[in-house]
Amino acid sequence: MITDVRESRMLVVSDTHIGNHFCNARPALIRLLSYARDNGYNVCINGDGIDVLQTSVRRMSIEATSLLTEFRRAAADITIYYTVGNHDIILEHCLGDWGGVRFVPFLNVVSGGKRIRIEHGHLYDQFLMKHPDLQPELTRFIGFCARLHPKLYSLDEPIKRLRHRYLARWLGWRRRGDRPAHWPEDESPSFMEAAEELSRRGFDVVIFGHTHHAGVVPLNDARASYVNPGSWFHAPHYIEIDEGAVSLKPWHG
Repeated sequence: MITDVRESRMLVVSDTHIGNHFCNARPALIRLLSYARDNGYNVCINGDGIDVLQTSVRRMSIEATSLLTEFRRAAADITIYYTVGNHDIILEHCLGDWGGVRFVPFLNVVSGGKRIRIEHGHLYDQFLMKHPDLQPELTRFIGFCARLHPKLYSLDEPIKRLRHRYLARWLGWRRRGDRPAHWPEDESPSFMEAAEELSRRGFDVVIFGHTHHAGVVPLNDARASYVNPGSWFHAPHYIEIDEGAVSLKPWHG
């Protein structure tokens, strides 16, 4: 399994949650794959591309089958990397090269002299790590409520904010008063610490997903940066890597 690669041009997306009853991202993702093929970009889907936790067998069979067909078509011309997240953790059994789609736990990319770390980031979610059984049950519960009434899915984001902002203090993480001014209020300190540590290990750019918060944050006294493309539930974004230049862009596909 190869996790160290050289890529001059790449697009990175995260948390498309294909199969989720409340996120119809597949058509837009297929258009992004076509855009990548036409413009010479390889693609990395940075975890939770397929949502196994909040779906049904029927919907998953329809959505996943169609998406995998598009993966195979695109892989004839470009390379598709897929880093595994927590909503698609079952794909850990597929690590390796599957017909042009490379499933990996993380990706270290060299582009234009820059070192870039791409990882879903769920391993730095302290609540998820401390309570591995509770988080999937909570996710399924929110999905059940949302099937009763779709607007109830809006509970998901406030719960995440509560978990990151307040439970961090109760579980003994870094206090909010220690949070650098540039770090997003709703982002858990554990992600900041992980991104800073990776930058100290020599990465110029650290790319996570998982939190659903799109943004760019300076690291290590602005010598490096943290970038998150957010989720595709509301306003899809993608990250463009072009000869080491990394930028966050909205996807209007």
